Amino acid sequence: MISPEETQKIKNRLDLNEHLVWVGKPKPRAFTKTTVGAMLFGIPWSAFVAFFLYVAFFGEAKDGEPPEGRLVLALFMIPFVLVGLGMLFAPFWNRLRMAGQLYAVTDKSALVIGRLFTKRWRAGEMDTIDRRDKRNGHSDLIFAYTSYAVSGQHQPTGFLNIPTSEASAAESALRALKEREEGQQTP
Repeated sequence: MISPEETQKIKNRLDLNEHLVWVGKPKPRAFTKTTVGAMLFGIPWSAFVAFFLYVAFFGEAKDGEPPEGRLVLALFMIPFVLVGLGMLFAPFWNRLRMAGQLYAVTDKSALVIGRLFTKRWRAGEMDTIDRRDKRNGHSDLIFAYTSYAVSGQHQPTGFLNIPTSEASAAESALRALKEREEGQQTP
C-alpha cells in the first residue's frame, strides 16, 4: 500500500536512531462535515458577490457617475470572489490535501507528513489515544488536541480516515509508544 518512494520520504524525516513501527496513509475523502458546510455557505456568498459584480459592470449608470467608481468596486470585490471560490471548492481542496498525506509511528514519535509540512508528536505530547470507527469502513485515531489561540477551541488531531483494517496496528503502535514513554518517566 505504501510505495518505496513514500517510505523513503518518511525515512528522510526521521531523527537519528529513530525506527519505523507503522506507516499508513488516509483514504482521501472530499465530503466531510466541515467541507460540506463551507460549500453550502459558499453558494449564497458567491451569489451575493456575483450580484454586486453584475451591478458594478452592467448596472444603470447615474448621470455624471464616473466609470472609475465601477472599476474600484470591482477591484474591491476580488478578495470576496476568491473566498467564495475557496468555499465552493472546499471538498476538492480537502481531497487534494489528504491524498498527499502519510502517517507514521516510530519508536519515539507519531508523524503526519503532508506535501508542505510535517507534524511530529512525541509520546509526552499525546493526551490520550481514542479510536473512532465509522460505518464507512474508516477509522480516526485521535491522540492530541490542537489549541487555536484566536477561538480558544481544542481541535482533535491524529490519524484521520485510515482504513479500519489498519487501525488496530496503528493503535497498538501508538499505545506501545505511549507506554514506553510512561515507563521511562517513572523511577
